[in-house]
Parts: sequence; structure tokens; C-alpha cells
Amino acid sequence: MILYPYKMSEIQNIDLAITGAHILTIDETMKEYKQGSIYIAGNRIKWMGPDTEQPENFVVREKIDASGKIIMPVFFNGHNHASMSFLRGLGNDLSLDKWLNDFIWPAEKVMINPDTVYLGTMLSVIEMIRSGSGIFSDMYFFEDQVARVCEETGMRGIIGEAIFDFPSPSRATPQESMQFTRELHSRFQGHSLINVSVAVHAPYTCSPDLIRQAGELAKELDISANIHLAETTTEIDMIAGLYGKSPVQHLYDLNFLSERTVAHHSVYLSPEDRQLIKDSGTSVVTLPNSNMKLGSGACAVGELIKLGINVALGTDGPASNNHQSLLREMQQLARLERVVNYDPTSISAQELIRIATINGARAYGLDKDLGSLECGKKADFQIINPDQPHWYPRYDPYNSIAYAMQSNDVESVIIDGKIVMRNRVLVNIDEKRISKELKKKAGMLF
Repeated sequence: MILYPYKMSEIQNIDLAITGAHILTIDETMKEYKQGSIYIAGNRIKWMGPDTEQPENFVVREKIDASGKIIMPVFFNGHNHASMSFLRGLGNDLSLDKWLNDFIWPAEKVMINPDTVYLGTMLSVIEMIRSGSGIFSDMYFFEDQVARVCEETGMRGIIGEAIFDFPSPSRATPQESMQFTRELHSRFQGHSLINVSVAVHAPYTCSPDLIRQAGELAKELDISANIHLAETTTEIDMIAGLYGKSPVQHLYDLNFLSERTVAHHSVYLSPEDRQLIKDSGTSVVTLPNSNMKLGSGACAVGELIKLGINVALGTDGPASNNHQSLLREMQQLARLERVVNYDPTSISAQELIRIATINGARAYGLDKDLGSLECGKKADFQIINPDQPHWYPRYDPYNSIAYAMQSNDVESVIIDGKIVMRNRVLVNIDEKRISKELKKKAGMLF
């Protein structure tokens, strides 16, 4: 039965209607409409249901026939350093500590500034939208430039100015970074596309006092906090040597872990660590390709899920991954889990898709508005064209998405009720201009 949130006799103005699609809602019941319609008013889903039950009192401004297509929520990229596309292809074949200390941090001092952050983020956003992502959580520098890209392109972003105990390319002190976080929060509070997060780099780059203060700031502003955690054995050994405990226990004792906290990587977790993460309500973002490329290890995603921990998915930055497709990341996760656990049943196709969508929204406290397709939620979804050889025969759309779909199958993307990619054409981005500026800037740096 369809429940209408209005009187049937009222005329309803609809900005965009998409009909005839196979809709995968990814809601709690994983409801589907084999031939369904979505009606959007403003930036929210006004009505959704079978084509045969479309209300007759809608006045529609634009209608799209999506017959034969699949509609599902956009992918949620739970962790990124988007503007590091400027460093893509450099500093390869290194462990994380050598990669950071011997290459990345020295390179950032020379190469990272407001212009390169803007252009690098723009490049990553192009790649993300083209592969079906509609939101990303960013931890880097000059995050006002990341917000600028989101506003120009229509992309949704969670911005977090990276906090270290030492100077960064954008801020001389951690206090300046936290103050800038306050300013960003004040500036973008209530923004339709942009949220702010307290972005603490890692336990090994931030003092206990700084981590405690950052956690208090997130609580004061009532926003999420995110941090790299338990990523390598080097980190485990360092924190044990400094504080006599695991990185997870260290953060737990500093009151940093909570329902608003998102822990990235989380590769090396003892049973006690996992229990602390569960008890605190902390979410985990796994980053399979980055961890594999750097030789860091693999997060035990299936085990965390069995314990009841919310696990989401991210690409990490382009320099430690080299691509920005969350679809590819999800498909890599599926295979990695099976190889590591010798178990083809460790994560189902439906669970993989939830990890790539609603779980990310839940991690950042945005699941009331994002992550699934439901009446009243924001209209953020992708239209997929499955009329491709690698989709046939189409026995199960979830399995096809989890194992066969390619990024180029994403035909259109709607974010906040607006079309940002239509038939593979990015509506708000002048790609020729961006390409020209990127080549010019890269030529000045190399």
C-alpha cells in the first residue's frame, strides 16, 4: 500500500519525475519497484511507487522516461583527500610511513595551495560523479576550496580541515586548524550540500590533549569527527611504545570515540579494540585499495559487521589509491573479503551495496536525509543503464552491481534534486577549462 503524505485532491507541483525504472530503495526492507516512478519537489522525494499507482494530481515540470534503467542511491564515499589527485602517480611502491615522511609531506609543502586544492578536488569530483558517487567526506587543507567545488558542481561534501600537531600547508598551528573548523561550521551551517567534520589526522600525529580538544569541539558543535586509526603495524607499535596501549584504547580513554566518530582504515584491531568501537558507537570506513596499494593490510569487515559495528566505504585519496570510483572499491572489497577469509559468503551483494550507500550516511549522522530512497528524504540517486553485455543475463540486480557493473554504466546522477550529470554529460562543469588549468598548473610545478 502506498501512503500519500498529502490530500489526494491537492494539486502538487513536481520539479522532476522519473518513470519506468527498476528502483532499488536500499531502505531497511530493501524494497524494490520493478517498474517504478520517483517524483521530486525541490530537493526531496515527494512520491515513489509503482508506475501503475502514480497520482493524477501532479503538475510535472520535467519528466524522464527511464524504462529499462535502474535507479539506486548515489554511492557515499566515506573518506577522501580529493585534491591529492595533483599527486596521483607519484610516490609509489612505498609503505605508509615512508610514503608520508619521505614523499607526501615534503611534496605538499611545495605543491599544495588554494589553487591546487581547487583544481585537484574538481578533477576528483568529475571522476566521482561519473562513477555514481554523490557525496564524499574530505580531510585535507584549504577546505573552503573543497566547499567551493561542491557549490559549483552540485556535489555533496563533508569538509574537514586536517588537524596536526605541526604546521600544515594551510595552517601554522593545530589551534588555527580548529578555529578554521569553527569558521567553516558557522559559514556552512544549514547548507544544502555541505557539512563540516572535525578532521583529526591520526593518533601518531596528534598529542593526547589535541585529540581530547578535537573530540570536545565535535561534541560542542554537534558534528562528526573523523580520524585515521589502526592503519599499520608501525602505528600500533608507536602508540604502544608511547602510551602502553592500542590506538583504539588510547582514543577511547581520551573520550574521542563516540557515535559521532568515524574511524578510517581500522586494519589492526584486537578483539578488545573491536568491542570498544562497538560500545562507543564508532563507525569504521574501510579503504581496501589504498590499504592494498600501500601494503598496510585488510580490515576484517565481515567480522566487524557480525559484531554490530557500522562499516562504510571510501576510496581514500587519489595518491594512495589512484582512482576515485567507489563502485570499483566496493567490488574490490567483495573479492578481498572472500580471499582473506576463504569464505564466499562473508558479505552478501546486498550488504556490500548498503556499505557503499546507507552505511556511509549513518556513519556521519546523515541517514535521516541520505543513503536510501524514501519519501521525504533528499533526492540523491543515480540512473544506471544496464543494457550492456556484462549485465546479461540479469538474474539479480544486486549481484550485477556488486560484481559486474562498470563506472561507465552510470548514465545520470541527481544530487539534492538537481541533475548534475545527464546522459554522461556533467551539467555544471566546463571540463575543457579545468583540463587547461590543470595542465598549466602542473607545468608550473614540474
